[in-house]
Amino acid sequence: MKNALKTSKKQPLIWGLVLLFLYVISCKNKKEAPKGESPITSVEALIDFMKTQKSEDQITEFTFVQETVHFNEEGQPQDTSTWYEAIRYPTEFRIDFGDPENRNANINRNDSIYVFRKDSLVHSGPEIQEFLILEGGLFHYSTAETLERLKSLGIDTSILNTSEYNGKPVYILGSTADDTSKPQIWVDAKELYVVRRFSQGKQGELYEVKYDDFKNIEGHWIETWIEFHVDGRLIQTERYNDIDLHPDLDDKVFDPKAFGASYWFKN
Repeated sequence: MKNALKTSKKQPLIWGLVLLFLYVISCKNKKEAPKGESPITSVEALIDFMKTQKSEDQITEFTFVQETVHFNEEGQPQDTSTWYEAIRYPTEFRIDFGDPENRNANINRNDSIYVFRKDSLVHSGPEIQEFLILEGGLFHYSTAETLERLKSLGIDTSILNTSEYNGKPVYILGSTADDTSKPQIWVDAKELYVVRRFSQGKQGELYEVKYDDFKNIEGHWIETWIEFHVDGRLIQTERYNDIDLHPDLDDKVFDPKAFGASYWFKN
């Protein structure tokens, strides 16, 4: 009886040590967002790290209704309109402007854009929608392809720096915090979403885009407020409403040849 009692007292201790050992091993192998001094020192390493955060329920497509406000040169609201937007990663994006009966829309598909006005195709050509790359697109690309896409947008992928933005640590792809004169992307160091970017316009102008008011929707962080600035002047704001992460979009929504045949918001 005494020996049995001794054994029973040892078992909880042994199992406690085993569980502690397994916990230490799991912590050692688990990758976490950097705290303090970051071990990530290159854009390539950052992309690799971001790709490890992919979960089984990664967003593949979603829709939202957007309130868009344009501002004049004096900084006053010029007009307000409703845009209906649909996204399917990695390269499909559609905006329907205002009343769908007017048949005004932009469709991005496979790195090309198709512009429809009053039901007529008025322009088409190559265009990479850069915001899709680091939001959900990178989970569909290799790290090498992601880097090439960023390079094609004028971002120097040999440069990675850290700083703070709105009181939070960020990674800066392509520049330093005090040089905002060239294309670059700022990424929240903890949550790994884009909070700011500078993009080259078609006329050589540099756009500053700010992402804010992130909402945690079903475990996914999604921006619901965006500002566009040119030369420090606010030109447009966007507010996301009615976000749907399970829209089950028809392929025709993103098919320029089927324009007018399918609208996700009229189903």
